[in-house]
Amino acid sequence: MTTRELQVFAQSFADAFSRKDVEGVLRMLDDDVEIFDHVPYRFDDKAQFGAYFAGAISAFESMSFVFRQPSCRVLDETAGIVNAYDSFTGVAKDGKVLMLHGRTTLIVGKRSGQWKIVSAHFSPLPNAS
Repeated sequence: MTTRELQVFAQSFADAFSRKDVEGVLRMLDDDVEIFDHVPYRFDDKAQFGAYFAGAISAFESMSFVFRQPSCRVLDETAGIVNAYDSFTGVAKDGKVLMLHGRTTLIVGKRSGQWKIVSAHFSPLPNAS
């Protein structure tokens, strides 16, 4: 995988998230993925995160998740890292808009010939006062 391919992979993840495509997001995760999210939870596998993600997105009519300033590094033929700032905008079913800004780290590994996210960390940026 090249750095460009890694960036395209990360963008595909963000695009699936924006489309509320639970299956698309889950296909990109390793079964044993570990995810630290903005909410105070650690998810220890794909099934745990999938259940949370499906429930969380049901509150939104539409949403957008984008990466800004992604930094992509290929470590070797089996691993890569993506660090980026992220922005989430969601329009709830009652019309209220939620905007969150944070940082994302994705660790990508080759599993059975396919690239999968094996670890992810999403953390909020501090609010400016």
